[in-house]
Amino acid sequence: MGKKYLRMTLNERIQHINLAINFTILVITGFALKYPEAFWVSPITDVPLGMTFRGFLHRLSGVATVTLGGYHLLYLAFTARGRQIVIDMIPTWKDVQDLWETLKNNLFINRPAKVIKMGRFNFREKFEYFGLIWGTIVMTVTGFILWFKEEWLLFFPMWTFDVARAIHFYEAVLATLTIIVWHFYSVIFNPDVYPMNWAWINGHLTEHEMELEHGLELEKIKASQEKELKEFSEAGPSGGGRVYPSHPGGRERFSIKDLYGAIQDINESVKNWKGM
Repeated sequence: MGKKYLRMTLNERIQHINLAINFTILVITGFALKYPEAFWVSPITDVPLGMTFRGFLHRLSGVATVTLGGYHLLYLAFTARGRQIVIDMIPTWKDVQDLWETLKNNLFINRPAKVIKMGRFNFREKFEYFGLIWGTIVMTVTGFILWFKEEWLLFFPMWTFDVARAIHFYEAVLATLTIIVWHFYSVIFNPDVYPMNWAWINGHLTEHEMELEHGLELEKIKASQEKELKEFSEAGPSGGGRVYPSHPGGRERFSIKDLYGAIQDINESVKNWKGM
């Protein structure tokens, strides 16, 4: 089995699954109101109080999504990994260059296709992430206007409500198409990751996947690991010890030779220790 690299922690995967579930519910229950005669709406409309339940479920998922957004902001602000995500998500000039070279590759201008090494988050992922933030804000504001129609109309004219309703609908269409056309291709239908990018489930990417989508980040990780190994090796004469190979399955294989070597390291460290 090849080496794997952490892509999403358990916390981040739970956030992602939560968002995916609530987004799906919002899409189904939202478009069911706009297209009540569609065949896929019948499981909702054919049951007693079906459309009433639809409205309740839509609002419940909306509140859950907003709550998740609030939690995500706290995660970004109060965890070291979250703050690093913010830093790595900032668009840079290299993202523009990567986009340009990708277009040239896809349009067969670059022959042979140029190898593009991208960072922890490539330009596609940054575009999706900021699109998610923008879409959540727009849908939250317009959604609450639609939810509290009477209260809104006490202070604003009817045309503002109509505008909010139109924005809410077309933003929903845009978000749905973005997920189906853009996101699903990136994580499912892309031949490089088919049948699926499993990081959202197991949290890891293979070395091959890292090379394809995050080559620059892979080089950075390897350089950091080599530096750590070098520092450990240089510390050997002063008690740093030695490194023993691990079992291919991930479990360390114990042997008398390993035990003897470990005892030698301890003795050597005791001899070289000069006190504090």
